[in-house]
Amino acid sequence: MSTQLIITLCIMVFMVVMLLSHKLPYGVTGMVCCVLFVLFGILDLQTAFSGFSNSTTILVAPMIVVASALGKTSLIRRLRGVMDKLQGKSGILLVFGLCGMTILLSQLMGQVACISVMLLFLQTLDDDSEYSPARMLFLVATINTLSTSKIPIGMGATMPGTINSYYQGLVGPENLLGITDYFKAGILPMIVCIIYCIVMYRLIPNGSIDEGQVKDVKDAEPISKKDECFIFGVFAAIMAGFMFTEQLGSDITNVIPAAGLLVLIIFNVLSIPEVLKTLTGDMIWMVAGMSTVSTALAVTGAGELIGETVLKILGGNPSGLFVSIVFCVACTLMTNFMSNMGTMALMSPIAASTALAGGMNVKAIVLTCCVSAWFAIVMPTGCSGAMMAFGIGNHNAFKLMKFTLPLLLLLMVSLIIGINLFFPIYG
Repeated sequence: MSTQLIITLCIMVFMVVMLLSHKLPYGVTGMVCCVLFVLFGILDLQTAFSGFSNSTTILVAPMIVVASALGKTSLIRRLRGVMDKLQGKSGILLVFGLCGMTILLSQLMGQVACISVMLLFLQTLDDDSEYSPARMLFLVATINTLSTSKIPIGMGATMPGTINSYYQGLVGPENLLGITDYFKAGILPMIVCIIYCIVMYRLIPNGSIDEGQVKDVKDAEPISKKDECFIFGVFAAIMAGFMFTEQLGSDITNVIPAAGLLVLIIFNVLSIPEVLKTLTGDMIWMVAGMSTVSTALAVTGAGELIGETVLKILGGNPSGLFVSIVFCVACTLMTNFMSNMGTMALMSPIAASTALAGGMNVKAIVLTCCVSAWFAIVMPTGCSGAMMAFGIGNHNAFKLMKFTLPLLLLLMVSLIIGINLFFPIYG
């Protein structure tokens, strides 16, 4: 075993520990790995920091800014107005309304922001009714966790690119995710989750919420109709570009979000400071850093070694069904004890390496890991949505298992069916 391979594996171990413990922000972990690869001569300076200029980062970074700009429009205020109209509703109509609103908001903002907005409405519900705040809060958090970034609009349009950054250095462009691949892999679990929540929400314990932990969510400062039209127009143009990727070519499609962002800056819709704040956020650093890690794994042969090792554990010529079950179960267990983004970043290169070593469909194994990384509903440690639901709703994880465990099983079964249907393991 070469010295470079050993050093790369040591850096990989460091990355795993940091992702599991979250002692450092994910972006900082990625940058530390980049610096170590240069210091130990694994990669040259240009290659180590090429993540900042690769197509994935160029696509994801401005898209995050444009998607967050939607929060400046009157759209969110209008959605909150719709929620106010649900105030006098009850029964299944209320549950349907909460589910629909959560799914929509989950495509436009992060988990904390989405649940915070929904909490403004939930805290007005009757503690003693069938639709108590604590019960509906966990319902909303479950729907939010399973639907976040699943539909390729808004923040959802950035998810395939983010996942690609985790393993793109190991594979060719034909094995990278398209704009709708994450949606196709996650749609069955999302539908199962919605149906289950609507039918079985009564399994969630009733109760009140800790209003001391509910923070007021202020609407963004009103913007002019002109600025609002610019934001909607740019967003629509970017979505249209994604739809016509084959006709325009990937280079043009990848640069459209950057062009749209520049339009918003030039016409003073977004200020330079607010754009820079988002562009220098942890997510961007993580995307750039993790793409370099996957490159190092490929260059040194560490990725191949990891893939062959996992393949030996799976046994000779494992069936596609068995492979999908193993990765689904492993990621589902991991994500309930560490963050979903950490699970995705950790398992994606391992999944890609295993697929390459076994002649499998890379997309299938990677998507199995990344979709199941969002099945973080059993423990409060899995994601920010779960933390808020357990903490503010005063829920006991063991008492909730009569709701969460059957759902978790259904989610895993639906994902495995969906993966083998849309992305055959040996297809």
